[in-house]
Amino acid sequence: MTVRPMIVVDHVTKEYQIGEKTAAYGTLRDAGTRMMRRAFHRLRSSRPRGRQLFKALNEVSFDVRAGETVGVIGRNGAGKSTLLKLLGRITQPTRGSIDLYGRVGCLLEVGTGFHSELSGRENVYLSGAILGMRRADIQRQFDAIVAFAEVERFIETPVKFYSSGMYMRLAFAVAAHLHPEILLIDEVLAVGDANFQRRCLGKIE
Repeated sequence: MTVRPMIVVDHVTKEYQIGEKTAAYGTLRDAGTRMMRRAFHRLRSSRPRGRQLFKALNEVSFDVRAGETVGVIGRNGAGKSTLLKLLGRITQPTRGSIDLYGRVGCLLEVGTGFHSELSGRENVYLSGAILGMRRADIQRQFDAIVAFAEVERFIETPVKFYSSGMYMRLAFAVAAHLHPEILLIDEVLAVGDANFQRRCLGKIE
C-alpha cells in the first residue's frame, strides 16, 4: 500500500529583486513621496540598470509522506527559512507549486501571531485563532497550554514583559496543542533551555 504524500513541492523557485524594498501600505502622502523618490532616481541615473534578481530557491522538488520527519540543513543564506515560509503560505513561490494535504501548524518565529500589548491569556486565544483553532478548542485546552508553557504566574501579564524564552514556550505550547497533521518548525527551539527542548521534542513525537 502506497502512502500518500502530505507535502508535494514541485520545481519551486523563489526570486527576490535586489535593492527593491517590499511595497508598504501607507498613506497617500507616503505613496506620493515614493513616486517622487523613484522619479528623482531615474533622472539622476545616467544609464538604465537592469533588474537584479536573486534566487533564494531554484527548482526545488521533494515529497514528504505521512509519519516522516524531515530536516532542512544548509549554510546561512541557503534558503531554509524561505522554504519554510513558502510551505507555511506566508509568501508565494515565483514559479512551481506546493501542495499540502492536512492541517498545518507553523512555528517559524518566536511569538508568531502575538500582540505585545495583550496579555498571555489574550494571546493564547489570538494565536490559536490565527493557527486555525476554534474558540471552544482553545477553551478546552487552555489550562494544558499554560501548564506546558510554565507561565501560570504571568498569564495575565502583557507579553511585552515576557523574556524571549517565555515568549517561545507559550507560542510553542499553542502550536503544539493545535494537533496539526503538518508541523513546520524553524530555529525557534534554540531559545529554550535543554529541559524545555526535550519536552518539545517529546510533544512533537
